[in-house]
Amino acid sequence: MWPTIAVVPFLLFAALIDPERSPASVLSRTPTSFGHVQVDAADVAAAIVEGEAAHVTARTVLGLADVRFDIVEAQDSPRRFGERSSEGVPTYVWPFRQSADGRSQPPPAYLLRHEIGHDLFIRYLVPSTGSSQYGGDAPDWLDEMAAIAFEGEPLRSLRRRSIVHVAQEGKLIPLHRFLNMVHPEMAAGSIPDTDGRLGAAFDPASDETASFYAMAAAFYEFLVARTENAAIIADLAAVVRRGEPVEPWLLARTGYADAARGIDALDRDFQNWIASGAGYGGPSGQRATRTNEPCSR
Repeated sequence: MWPTIAVVPFLLFAALIDPERSPASVLSRTPTSFGHVQVDAADVAAAIVEGEAAHVTARTVLGLADVRFDIVEAQDSPRRFGERSSEGVPTYVWPFRQSADGRSQPPPAYLLRHEIGHDLFIRYLVPSTGSSQYGGDAPDWLDEMAAIAFEGEPLRSLRRRSIVHVAQEGKLIPLHRFLNMVHPEMAAGSIPDTDGRLGAAFDPASDETASFYAMAAAFYEFLVARTENAAIIADLAAVVRRGEPVEPWLLARTGYADAARGIDALDRDFQNWIASGAGYGGPSGQRATRTNEPCSR
């Protein structure tokens, strides 16, 4: 079983290749709206669901009109996650199948679209020009926000409950620091070098990891609500590519450019939205309970 901890388990999946492979099998290559899937017959439906969801989100959230990619069973592929196929499209290898010895359980399929979100954001919107950073050249919160935006509603519901719990515990990260911080696990030096292979699941080393993920999820939905722009992440990425500071742009888009101590005013608005908004506790003020919230990378 993949280990979990209260509020946020931290799972690292790089290229997602299990060293204890099942015997290779001949898999059919199934055409889809986004490219192809090449997995066991029992996993075709799940692979297509995840791929189609990622394809739609890439268009509506990242502004990628018709991105193409393949999804392949990791145990039957030597490729690394995101490596281009002979046709030039990214190949997302994922261990749908249980290992041959039965000791290794595959990660939940619904985490695949989160990892696809990471790759598409870095590949097409804000690439990486450095070697010792969490993702691309975008701020770490924006990189994580892009991946979280790809997640389905069941996981988003868990994240909403998580942010309410974090707020009630008084563990929200001040927004001015959140917008400038290094990913907590990167700062703690706890993201292992997997050399493009399946990383072992591990619990967070930083006490701020739960808050970081919860805030990335909530701040995304807050920005969409305040700006009425589902493609806010694509716009933020464009700001980064132009080399402009993100914070003044955010304040201008949310109506706080002329406010005294604008970032503090935006932070108060964000906290009030969590406390009173639909899906974030509501007006009843009832306390949220801890959740086992899956989280990738």
